Amino acid sequence: MRRNHHRVRFTYGPCDLLRVGIGVTIGLVIVAAAADRAAEIGQGPLPTVAPSPRPGDGCEITNGVFIHGSRRSDGVALSFDACPTSHRPGFSPDIVDTLRRAQAPATFFVSGRWAEAHPDALRQLAAVPFFEVALHGHRHRSLRGAGREAIGAEIEDGRRALERLGVAPRSLFRPPFGDRPPELAAAAARSGVVPVLWDVVSGDPDPALPPATLARNVLRQARGGSIIVMHANGRGIASAAALPELIVALRARGLRLVSVGELVQACGVAVPPAIRQTDSHE
Repeated sequence: MRRNHHRVRFTYGPCDLLRVGIGVTIGLVIVAAAADRAAEIGQGPLPTVAPSPRPGDGCEITNGVFIHGSRRSDGVALSFDACPTSHRPGFSPDIVDTLRRAQAPATFFVSGRWAEAHPDALRQLAAVPFFEVALHGHRHRSLRGAGREAIGAEIEDGRRALERLGVAPRSLFRPPFGDRPPELAAAAARSGVVPVLWDVVSGDPDPALPPATLARNVLRQARGGSIIVMHANGRGIASAAALPELIVALRARGLRLVSVGELVQACGVAVPPAIRQTDSHE
């Protein structure tokens, strides 16, 4: 039976997310791992981590997973998952067209299998200077209960798939289905990526959800530092239709559209630059 994508991550409460200021620890571990990986393939040194966020900054990092940025920020990130799917269409160019016309930054979490099935769409995303292409695994399998090796393989297989298509993804990883196994943070650090989820759910996989309702859902939840999750393929039933209204309404509130990477870095967590692997690592 097909799982309902994201259904277990629709709400967050104070008992679910503990506000902890561990950004510098995550950043140091990730940068150290990425530096080791860069040295292995002959890349130069990576930048040092930024200062740790103070507890009052309101950044949400739970068990090593980034949930949202600072509540003191005026930045909000639109993020779109591109999952391998039998839904049609497999890609919504209207989403890209709307974002480009509005000059709206966005982050696309792309799975390897989706990229292999839509190479032209992947390159279209990578060609927009204010878009960020990040990792969403490869096969898009559930990682619930997965060990460090299995999580690492999903990250690395997805990264290699994008690189073979000529795109070096940002070192951000959104686990499929929003799964958060205990080994996620350690596996992500070893691969030199920051694990990222969200705090605002659009509900766009619901085929009965009208675009106006989707926009209201997002606007009701969005705050400074929020990461909004939607879909760029067939699962995003109403996303393309809701997006123009959503962009206008968020900006009317004084919120600034930014990439996920900008929110992460503003919380003191370093995002290593994209690292291309050599053929010897294929």
